[in-house]
Amino acid sequence: MNRANWFRILLCVAVLGGTSGCIGAVDRADFENQIRTRGGGLVSALPRAAVAALAERIGAGDPDVNVILLTAPNSTQFRLVLNDQPTQVTNFLDSGDLTAREPTVRLRVRPPGQPRVLDEYSFTLGDLSSPRPVRVSALDDLDGENFTISEVPGLAHIEDIVDTARTRSEIPDGQVTAIIVSRFDRDIRMVANVVSARSEAVVEFDRTGAFLRVQQV
Repeated sequence: MNRANWFRILLCVAVLGGTSGCIGAVDRADFENQIRTRGGGLVSALPRAAVAALAERIGAGDPDVNVILLTAPNSTQFRLVLNDQPTQVTNFLDSGDLTAREPTVRLRVRPPGQPRVLDEYSFTLGDLSSPRPVRVSALDDLDGENFTISEVPGLAHIEDIVDTARTRSEIPDGQVTAIIVSRFDRDIRMVANVVSARSEAVVEFDRTGAFLRVQQV
């Protein structure tokens, strides 16, 4: 599947969550606005395809990951700051430019049989990048930080997470620009960033996608 067709599929999936059809069934301007407000292409099909490509690449049926980040095309505005932000998330967010022009998934992954190794991959419009080595210090507790994809059933409910985040943030015209998944102490959380021209919030969910709390930032 080429990149243009992949993006059209994401757009259709995003809109189908709230309308009866894709382009042609809704006004073009309304269509584009729905895409922006529904996460700019942050839909369950995105992590599902990314994980499938990753699993095939590394030969792991249930990849062992450290951090997952979903970014929307409007992610130039995104920022994530939590009072209890774990070290692996801070290190990940400090690693470079994480903004995206297209819906993108980034994953820090421990390859099978390599307990002290992390590689970073990005998945955009159907293409999985080559692995980028991640520096791991002697103090990093990968066994305590990592989790498997199967432990996060909420990845199959991204549309619901986007809608709930926008509602719970109570930010007029708020847009979900990013969703990050990682272990916070013992618990795996999914955290959505909601921004507008005037306000910003982070909305936390548990690993199943159930709402936990909202924090204005």
